[in-house]
Amino acid sequence: MMTTLVPSLDHLKQAYAVTAKATQITPLLESAALAGETGAARVFVKPESLQWAGSFK
Repeated sequence: MMTTLVPSLDHLKQAYAVTAKATQITPLLESAALAGETGAARVFVKPESLQWAGSFK
């Protein structure tokens, strides 16, 4: 059985304070092609490759 740990609001605020200096907000884009392929009504993607580090998830 897995246990799920939920971070506290204070932990989230601390993490934001650290990561906000090294990241930027990326847009949320709708992908009609992915929606069509998956049969979903709408699919949204985040282009994390636009981060300064160029990472992609």
